[in-house]
Amino acid sequence: MLEEIAKIGVVGCGNISPAYFRGCKHYRNIEMVACADISRDAAESRAEEFEVPRVLSVDELLADEEIEIVLNITTPQFHAPLNKAILEAGKHSYCEKPFATNRNEGKEVLELALEKGLYAGCAPDTFLSAPLQTARKLVDEGFIGDPFGAVAVFAYPGHESWHPNPEYYYKKGGGPLFDMGPYYLTALVNILGPVSTVCGSTKTTFEERTIASEPLKGAKIQVETPTHVNGLLEFENGVTASTLFSFDMRGAHQLPMLLVYGTEGSLSLPNPNRFDGKVEVSRGRDGPWEEVPLVHNHEGMRSLGLADMAQAIRSKNAQRANGAMAYHVFDVMTCYEESYERGARLEVESTFDRQPVMPETSGADPAFA
Repeated sequence: MLEEIAKIGVVGCGNISPAYFRGCKHYRNIEMVACADISRDAAESRAEEFEVPRVLSVDELLADEEIEIVLNITTPQFHAPLNKAILEAGKHSYCEKPFATNRNEGKEVLELALEKGLYAGCAPDTFLSAPLQTARKLVDEGFIGDPFGAVAVFAYPGHESWHPNPEYYYKKGGGPLFDMGPYYLTALVNILGPVSTVCGSTKTTFEERTIASEPLKGAKIQVETPTHVNGLLEFENGVTASTLFSFDMRGAHQLPMLLVYGTEGSLSLPNPNRFDGKVEVSRGRDGPWEEVPLVHNHEGMRSLGLADMAQAIRSKNAQRANGAMAYHVFDVMTCYEESYERGARLEVESTFDRQPVMPETSGADPAFA
């Protein structure tokens, strides 16, 4: 019989891991009981910092009978291979974004999870935030009429000014689309449903970057991936969205992060890489922007998707931050550059089923439903 609290093992103790270690303590139905990393020292340091009971090797962690879900927060090239190993070990997998580095390995993970009767989840879970869940509910209920358009913008100078090891972000598999796109695109598909076609345009504005942060200050990075990406998306429901993802912006832009246009008004949504922020509406021909009370007011932190997965396992329901949606977002992102290279609008082969909105709860422990 499954215990009420799902025991979590963590593989990967790098820069993003503290957000998960802290966030996990926020939810009473999950508990991190062990961690592993290619660097034993890194795992031991995180275990001491966040009071994780055990430090294991990856093999030991996968063999541990107490662990039910493995959180995979390794670097992207290991996401799919490790997810498959987790599933083969009979455990549910939940990984950082992106879901894969190519379509074939992403499909293999989904097929293996289905074959084994296990859950395969993926970040980001920020679309489960109170503001973005409120926006989803408002759109579903016709608050702005029939949606017909959307805008998503991430524009930023790049990571080399602050990140201790920013080179990855400018290599194949990196760039603003695969780094930050999942937050914006997951928010959009959760609100609007699956994407049907993509028309993309990509470019690399700066062929070389100079690291300004320690410990690699002064080192040069040869850029191997597009750093300024535009795309026009058409959704299965007929809505179209204009998107921009850039590491090349200089100066502070004044563009919106997320907008959804409807026949009776427009919604402005907050940073989809966070769990907080406000939702605003503008109505009529040129009505002012006014804040909308959040109908969802639960607190959110990283690991919310894990907590939702644990609840789904117990109730035998579908999880919200699921692999099918994450694979669809990855598929859409892959289409951007392929569309540009082919000079054509591409049809997106994958799709997914939207899951119900979060319940309207308050406090640190959402009563998932």
